[in-house]
Amino acid sequence: MAFGFGKPHFLGIDFGTASIKAVELSVEDGRLVLMNYGQISLADLENGTPPQGRSYDEEIIFHLRALMKRMKPKSRLAYVAMPAYIGLISLVEFPAMEESELEEAVRFEAHKYIPSSLDDIALSWEVIGRQSAPDATEKMEVLLVAALNKEVARYERYISGAGLSVDFLELETFSLVRSIVGEEPGLSLMIDIGSRATNLVLVENGLVKVSRNIDIGGRDVTRALAESLNITEKRANILKKSDKNFLTNPQSALVFPVLQMIVSEATRIFASYRTKHPGSQCKSVMLSGGTAQLTGLTEYYANIFKLPVVLGNPWRNLEYDRALTEKIQESGGAFSIAIGLALRGTEMLTKKKEELFPSPKKKFSLKELFIKKI
Repeated sequence: MAFGFGKPHFLGIDFGTASIKAVELSVEDGRLVLMNYGQISLADLENGTPPQGRSYDEEIIFHLRALMKRMKPKSRLAYVAMPAYIGLISLVEFPAMEESELEEAVRFEAHKYIPSSLDDIALSWEVIGRQSAPDATEKMEVLLVAALNKEVARYERYISGAGLSVDFLELETFSLVRSIVGEEPGLSLMIDIGSRATNLVLVENGLVKVSRNIDIGGRDVTRALAESLNITEKRANILKKSDKNFLTNPQSALVFPVLQMIVSEATRIFASYRTKHPGSQCKSVMLSGGTAQLTGLTEYYANIFKLPVVLGNPWRNLEYDRALTEKIQESGGAFSIAIGLALRGTEMLTKKKEELFPSPKKKFSLKELFIKKI
């Protein structure tokens, strides 16, 4: 967070596989204002092109420096996301117990999910619900979040290497939920199709209930399109971003096994959740990520899931120069993570103000977990 001319600024940085994206927000009279945003391609690294005598990490720092030099953000403190596939998010049930007992129970349970020593892990958890079991005992729902300390340290090095400091670090899942779903009531499924991996998150009333990652993404869609049409991947990527409908138009429809794999994983998530929560019904599906813009994808998934499917809009609550409208609409949900990170900063500012001037009508509850190296 930075303060310029008396206004706080919040810088969110998303390290994606294909690019680094950053968004800077300001809070002005209670309004969320977009001050700056930008991205820099990592295509050379993604395609395996040898760096110019630098290691992969050095290349990331080099690109981040270039992006910050171009953006010139007022804030030197960054809110940072790590890819979901390098961390763990799991919903675990415990018998009702005191907070003092819970820490030991969580650390014991974590051994079942984490092969590494807990000394090597950044671990966080939050009680997100309580419910009665069939035997009339009370159960606690605890959301467990973990990542390797060495991964946390790596992203901190990226930030410090660019002359910035980490204010907050979390898994990208929570950034996405914050910007795309927010406090939306009911049960929703968010599907974020990144370049390398797809993140499927079941969210209920703003709380992450299930998070799954599968190692397929937008680049696999591009490759499938290139193979089907016998064209280069570069040409396929251009077509993927065009208005051409390769999904639901009978004259041009193609088969994309990658998209069906996402459906299969979503179906497993629904089935597993209903087993534990009989009667629960998902009310909608929200799409995010660059590939979410693929023409016909919302209709394609709506036909399969028999649910409303919409493109997530992370810009909906932000004010920005109207001259940017076309570019922002073209970007779709590509900046969802970076926006969600900057929004986290605004939430923390609001919470600090609330602590200074508490309102009897306002009660804060943690809607996401974070990993921050102490």
